[in-house]
Amino acid sequence: MIIDDKTTEKIDNKVKDGKMKKGFWAGLVSFFLAKISHLLITFAIGLWFGLFMQPLGEISWAIIKFIDSPVVGLIYLIFITRWIYFKLTR
Repeated sequence: MIIDDKTTEKIDNKVKDGKMKKGFWAGLVSFFLAKISHLLITFAIGLWFGLFMQPLGEISWAIIKFIDSPVVGLIYLIFITRWIYFKLTR
């Protein structure tokens, strides 16, 4: 064997544990996952409005502008990043 049994057991325990240490990298990973989910959700909502709300009226554009606003995006990113961070480090 290249690696002794103690080291193999430590690696197995780390993989089975499945959690990250609290810190910068866990926060960065959780932010990237939150940003990807934000883009996918806003794309899905925009696609739904584009396909099923023909013709797009004043109300549809108001909803789209509200969902796509920076304030809603920031609020979403803050809460979802926190939630993913706690899930990753728990």
